[in-house]
Amino acid sequence: MGIPENDTHHEIGASGDSYIHDMGKLLEVVQKLSASHDLTSVMDIVRHSVRQLTGSDGATFVLRDGTYCYYAEEDAISPLWKGLRFPMEICISGWVMLHREPVVIEDIYKDSRIPIDVYRQTFVRSLAMIPINTNNPIGAIGCYWSKKYKPTPEQIKVLQVLSDTTAIAMDNIRYQEAIAAKAMQLEEAIDGTMLAIAKMVEQKDLYTSGHQRRVGRISFDIAREMGWSDEICEAVRRAGIIHDIGKIGIPSDLLAKPARLTPTEFSLIKTHVEQGYEILKDDSFLLPIAQIVRQHHERLDGSGYPLGLKGEEILPEARVLAVADVFEAMLSHRPYRPALGVEVALDELISHRGTLYEPGAVDAIWRLVREKDYQIPE
Repeated sequence: MGIPENDTHHEIGASGDSYIHDMGKLLEVVQKLSASHDLTSVMDIVRHSVRQLTGSDGATFVLRDGTYCYYAEEDAISPLWKGLRFPMEICISGWVMLHREPVVIEDIYKDSRIPIDVYRQTFVRSLAMIPINTNNPIGAIGCYWSKKYKPTPEQIKVLQVLSDTTAIAMDNIRYQEAIAAKAMQLEEAIDGTMLAIAKMVEQKDLYTSGHQRRVGRISFDIAREMGWSDEICEAVRRAGIIHDIGKIGIPSDLLAKPARLTPTEFSLIKTHVEQGYEILKDDSFLLPIAQIVRQHHERLDGSGYPLGLKGEEILPEARVLAVADVFEAMLSHRPYRPALGVEVALDELISHRGTLYEPGAVDAIWRLVREKDYQIPE
């Protein structure tokens, strides 16, 4: 039986004009796929665009799952097989993956490769199936019609281009995921190293055990409350974890002295920020953190150390770290005094808000404690 001339549903791509129109649509789809960053987006784009580009009644996105075909997504006039798995040897999508070539079936009831029992319950009468990545198929794109229909050569070309572009998009996503996984491993290794360094420092000063880790967490939470990016929040957290690394060079008995320090002793203690900077500055990755560590005892009015910086001269990250450091220190026991508590710590910060401490950071920790039931890190 011929295709009715007025059956525009099955005419798409039949004329030169419509073919050019389809190429324009296909270009838009290719651009969307090239910008996709996850498999879900790729599948959504493909399943919707297949029907638009071919005038078909249904489309499926099939993934190879070991020796099975997994029908991951679909867009059809009635349900097909979304969420189901079939052995590759009994599935037409498996056939195209195993044979690495597309297939067009004008009448499913006359092709022995079709599992009729599976198809009989659906609207499908004709189909085209294209493997994704012909060299090493990782899936397939299915296209279905409810009536006997033979796709035009132009439609098959469109499906092939779509399949090739999908393969590239999926390869890019896997590559991006591999890079992200490696980056995560590296970040975990860096964090592990920093925590080990922090423990080394704290072995010299048992009264501040856990101080750097807690300051790191509080710094991160303040920065996040201020609306900073994840990247900057993470940099502040890492700086907090090792902000006292320079104390490695300070005598243990001085760090643990149970009485008030003499001016000479305090001058020696203050050298820990420069010592910390010197330890970190030669590593290009750690240099930004080294700068934050160096400035975390600076104060807005210039009364801090080691450089006597004022206001905007101090890095924003260092201003946040300074607030977190003071807040945590006042909550902790010291050799020369007991813990002072949250109320005293907040009073100190609020009393010197804008003179010693960054107003935005002070406001952030105040909101966290007063309005958001902030849990102080242990």
